[in-house]
Amino acid sequence: MNPSQKRKAVEEALMPFVTGRKLANALILWDEKYAHQPTFALQHFLRELCSDLEIAHLRSRMLQSLVSAFSALQDNRQSRAAPRETKPSAMRPAAANVKISPILSLFMDLVNQLIEAPGGDTSTRIRLYVLDNLEKIALPTQERWAFQSWLNQIAPLTGTTPNINIMQQIINLTYVALCEYLGPIKADQILQNTVSLVQKAHPNTQVQSLL
Repeated sequence: MNPSQKRKAVEEALMPFVTGRKLANALILWDEKYAHQPTFALQHFLRELCSDLEIAHLRSRMLQSLVSAFSALQDNRQSRAAPRETKPSAMRPAAANVKISPILSLFMDLVNQLIEAPGGDTSTRIRLYVLDNLEKIALPTQERWAFQSWLNQIAPLTGTTPNINIMQQIINLTYVALCEYLGPIKADQILQNTVSLVQKAHPNTQVQSLL
């Protein structure tokens, strides 16, 4: 997508939350610092934008709106380029034409289900927590980009082969986020239930190897 399409998507995504001068300032910030960055920089844009305490509480809802707007742009672009093909979902990267290892497939399912388990705004806050703290993990640049795009629900987690330690750290971040927003008792329940479900879906790979 070109810069003008991205700017329009940002404007439309933010309009339900900010108007007038605040919206204009948001677009100026986007134009000056983020318009030519990769799409996964959305969380950095929102972090800076929501340093304004008046709209900080809207950050998770803004992320949902921005991701939806950018995903719609990508869907439209792919439909024009290949109208008879179906775009693989960012949350279902194990499509027939994508080769990933069993352990990576299990990891993606586990993290996705842990994030989505609470539902609604809480799930988005957990996703943001993981994205924000991903920067604390030592990762090669290309691998960091891949994780950020995947966690932003923009692109499948392909083209990378993270080691077990990295996957464990991201699972731990997700669990810490669950504890932060739901408390440790509820977080433990979600972890236990999700591990059971994911293990059934991946009978040939041991979930415990990632915990």
